[in-house]
Amino acid sequence: MLNLLNFFDETEAAQGNWFSQWGIWVVFAVLIVAMILLMVLPQRKQKKRQEEMMSKLGVGSIVTTIGGIVGEVVQLDDTHIWLLTGIDDNKTTMQFLRQAIHTVAPAPGTPEAEEIAKAEKEKENEVDEIK
Repeated sequence: MLNLLNFFDETEAAQGNWFSQWGIWVVFAVLIVAMILLMVLPQRKQKKRQEEMMSKLGVGSIVTTIGGIVGEVVQLDDTHIWLLTGIDDNKTTMQFLRQAIHTVAPAPGTPEAEEIAKAEKEKENEVDEIK
C-alpha cells in the first residue's frame, strides 16, 4: 500500500536518507517564505507610491478619483478634499475622502507640470517623426 502522506518513514530515516525525512519540510518552508515575500514587497512599493502621490497633493492640483471624476483641488484637510469640477458656468464643488483619490497631476504653472508637458511634446514629436 502506498503511504504518500507519511513524511517520516522510519525505514528511510534508519537508512540515513535525510532528504526524505526533512527535505520536504525545508522545501515547503522555502515556498512559504517566497510566497510571503512576493505578496509583501509589492504592497510596500504600492504604499510608498501612494504616500508620495499624496504628498504632492495641494490646492490647484488636478486629481482623478477612483470613480473617474476629474477636478481641481480647491480645499484640503486631514481627511477630506474638495474638488471643483464641471464646464464653464456649470461648475460644482464636490467633497471626497482622501482615500478616494486615484491620481494626482501637479498644479498648472508649476515646474513639475511644465516638465510633464515638455515630455509629452517630445513623445508627440517622436510619433510624428515615425509617421
